[in-house]
Amino acid sequence: MEEERKLIVGIDLGEHVTQMSCFDFNIFEPVSIGRMMNGERIYEFPTALAIDEKRGEWFFTDEIPENSSDLIFLHYLLADVIREDVIRVGDFSVDSYVALKRFIVKVLSVLSEYYPKDKIRKLVITLSEKTEKMISYFHRLAEELHLPQGVMVVQNHRQSYMYYAVSQPKELWVNNVGLFEMERGKLNYLQINIDKKSIPYIIGVTKKELSEGLDWEELEQQGNEKIAYAFLNTANTVLHKQYVTTLYVTGKGFEKEWVGDALKKLCSGRRVFSGQNLFTRGACYAARELSGSGKLTDCLFLDEEMISSNVSLRLYTDACMKDVLVAKAGTVWSDVDTSVDVIPDDEEEIQITIQNILKHETRAHMLSLSGFSGRANKMTRFTIRIRFADSKTCIVTLKDNGFGEFCPSSNRVWERHITIG
Repeated sequence: MEEERKLIVGIDLGEHVTQMSCFDFNIFEPVSIGRMMNGERIYEFPTALAIDEKRGEWFFTDEIPENSSDLIFLHYLLADVIREDVIRVGDFSVDSYVALKRFIVKVLSVLSEYYPKDKIRKLVITLSEKTEKMISYFHRLAEELHLPQGVMVVQNHRQSYMYYAVSQPKELWVNNVGLFEMERGKLNYLQINIDKKSIPYIIGVTKKELSEGLDWEELEQQGNEKIAYAFLNTANTVLHKQYVTTLYVTGKGFEKEWVGDALKKLCSGRRVFSGQNLFTRGACYAARELSGSGKLTDCLFLDEEMISSNVSLRLYTDACMKDVLVAKAGTVWSDVDTSVDVIPDDEEEIQITIQNILKHETRAHMLSLSGFSGRANKMTRFTIRIRFADSKTCIVTLKDNGFGEFCPSSNRVWERHITIG
């Protein structure tokens, strides 16, 4: 039953390591979810699988049974899934979607050790960058796991970072917030900028790649002093004239000996935090907000994938005319797919309202129903579907459904594109 869906879950699907967290409403914070191995909890899942083809069994690569032999290893699972439709290792081949599903199901199965009876209410999966292929794979996975529409959401790391930073105590994000991420010889800097001139606060993020001409793994091999100097020089350059008072650092590149002293030098006038679970916790905070259980009602998150306008239909419902919200500002455009059934009552047009949060503008667009005339009043039922082609282009589709046996459907479909800003 729907009331059993209590779990708010965030998964960071990393290239080499995957982490999962679940929201604990007793402490109102995400908690890490891990496996029991050799008497202790391990909170990182290798993003890799080993397959015993003869037995039809799949394992994480760090928990292979002793009696297993002739295993097939998918060491670079995420990269292979993104790149290939079929993953091949020698004579073995597997559909990349099947491999991804096996992995995600194994990760999610760990939840039952903590919450054996509860179901997932909202699941946010975050990864470095989203692709159409990965989005389609996760939509398919949600259907096959029998998750209701909208329960599973896919985010990139930028979006999870925004949710993480603004979910911290307000004194940590009263000014701009920066994040350095170092993985496999690459360094990125993400900065959150907050416009507090109006309510809701507009939360945006920019990203800079800081690896041009630099190989951070090679610098590390040249000694701690060399890489520490290069990092501090790069960090101070990107932070120059930026009013950033809180910094986060994450990624395996920041788990080395040189990091401690380097970060101390960045602390002048700033608070600096280091950790490896930022993105899974950010995904979990996002899941909390998207589930309707959040506390960030005064914040609007916007990046290039999110729509900047509220979209409403002017309809008669519950005995009065009202604006029915069908797409909310701050939603990732590819996640919007809302349908509403309407029965016109002498109306010749339907009003759709676009409220641009950034420009503080509201515009009404009238959708003509003249193409569906010729029927008795209240004898036509339409489905109005709202989707987006990109973050600035709303697609409005009207479909004639007829009216049962009294008025068969013409099967006509009418579509209009509206630029929302």
